[in-house]
Amino acid sequence: MILLFVVAVFLTTVFLGFPLVWAILISAVLPIMVFDLGYPLQALYLNFIGGVEPNHFIAIPLFIVAGELMSRGGVGQRIITFSKELFGFMPGGLGMVVVGASMIFGGISGSAIADSAAIGSVMIKNMAKQGYTPAFAAGLVAAAGTIGIIIPPSIPMLIYGFVGGVSVKDLFLAGTVPGLLFGFLFMIVCYRVGKSTGCDAGGHRTSTAALSQSFLNTLPALMMPVLILGGIFSGFVTPTEAAALAVIYGLFVTMVIYRDFHMRDLPSLMIDAFVTSAIVMVVIGATSVLGWLITLEQMPTILVGFVQSVSSSPWVFLLLVNIVMLILGLVLDPVPAILLTAPLFLPTAQTFGVDPVHLGVIMVCNVAIGLFTPPVGATLYVASRISGVGVLSIARAMAPLYIAAILALGLITYVPAISMTLVHAFR
Repeated sequence: MILLFVVAVFLTTVFLGFPLVWAILISAVLPIMVFDLGYPLQALYLNFIGGVEPNHFIAIPLFIVAGELMSRGGVGQRIITFSKELFGFMPGGLGMVVVGASMIFGGISGSAIADSAAIGSVMIKNMAKQGYTPAFAAGLVAAAGTIGIIIPPSIPMLIYGFVGGVSVKDLFLAGTVPGLLFGFLFMIVCYRVGKSTGCDAGGHRTSTAALSQSFLNTLPALMMPVLILGGIFSGFVTPTEAAALAVIYGLFVTMVIYRDFHMRDLPSLMIDAFVTSAIVMVVIGATSVLGWLITLEQMPTILVGFVQSVSSSPWVFLLLVNIVMLILGLVLDPVPAILLTAPLFLPTAQTFGVDPVHLGVIMVCNVAIGLFTPPVGATLYVASRISGVGVLSIARAMAPLYIAAILALGLITYVPAISMTLVHAFR
């Protein structure tokens, strides 16, 4: 009863337009008052503060700063140039450039919005000139940009790992192949669109020298994920230390090697990163309060009982996870969606024998799809602003991309080897 009440209050407040933090806090406070649970309201404050106190959360603002550094200047243009040399010879090659560049940039910034903005500002106009419809070009940028939160380093995976006590190293490993799978299926869509419409028949010829030169120009940026992941996987640094190392390396690359970021730009960058980090941390604090209530009222146990009454199969449980996360992804950003659902799904997953790392990848893939799905898809609105095309027009043009994304999600969900093979290999 209490679980249903919490869900009803949360959804009602969200749809009424309440700020997310207030929607979460109201969802925690009202059940205490309505059902006279007897918990002191001072506990809400203590859990809010306690939720953001752990030292490992320092990694979040540091990764945000590193992502902001690498998303500014000419890093995006260098990645696009390299991708053109790599994919331009195939039908749909320009669309593949968007996907390939997004995958590379996502592995550097870890941000779907930064990815879509950096790639979209250059490629949407270029694709339109090539003959692609502006709606499809914008939709491809919106969809491909979300790969940035699947491929490591991923802030949603980082948060899931911290909240659920799951190895961040394993999560980053597990997200690598699923991110590549999303990219591969999006490229197939680009190939079919380019070939069937004749707008992008391919044929761009490149030389080994041009490909090598563009690779060398991009190499300093490409070393960012290598540095982060290599340090974490080798055990040389913790995720928090890796985030600090990423900031230092990002400053070195943008200010010393590329010289397209200057000291005078640093204050505005730090303000933007501070605002983003503050929003994330406040949401973490609010969800810690709701998580406290969820734990005390044994809501995970209630959920386990409900799922078991429906079916004892782990596949049915994972189907329910996908349904819930896809729905939440329509109205919530990835971070709060993960924070709200992880305390419920993790204990249930353990009951059904589902690896928590595999569950984390599934949840992140779901919220990634939500990022380019109306009505609240963040990358969808970024692409809409850049292209000048309405959100609904873009969404209609994205039908093949939605199909590809759902196919990828189904494979990742029901073929655990896709996400877990690398994890088992390095454990």
